[in-house]
Amino acid sequence: MIQRKQTLFIMAAIILTVMCLSMQIGTFEVAKIGVSKVYNLWFTDPLGKHHLDTWPLMAVLLPTTAIGCYSIFLYHNRKTQAMFCLLNALLCIGWYICYFVVGQVAGDKSLGTVSFTPEWPVVLPAIAAILYIMARKAILADERLVRSMDRIR
Repeated sequence: MIQRKQTLFIMAAIILTVMCLSMQIGTFEVAKIGVSKVYNLWFTDPLGKHHLDTWPLMAVLLPTTAIGCYSIFLYHNRKTQAMFCLLNALLCIGWYICYFVVGQVAGDKSLGTVSFTPEWPVVLPAIAAILYIMARKAILADERLVRSMDRIR
């Protein structure tokens, strides 16, 4: 049901997640060699070759979009929908853990000084996690409302 506010929260979180999946999320600057662009699935070295060393970022964030799309259609089962929203928020937080690890480990220190600079799309999973938590709160409020109406009958 599109008119429910939690559905709009989930749809906005899905859109933000897809935006983060498709945009550059950071750069590695290696001294005297060049700049490597970091994406969720790969990073591009200064020579233009793609390396799939950052695939865990994609592996954590991609299921969030699928689970979010599935949870939109679970409006009849509000408890499961609320559980999926909590799972998606935790996956978004897990993405930041993987992002930190990639920033620390993926840079090859043998080449010299490596510095990692995050880009602005890094904040999108945090906003998505907040939207998932807001959706979960609204879903649980709907569940309480339905239960109170059942008591009245």
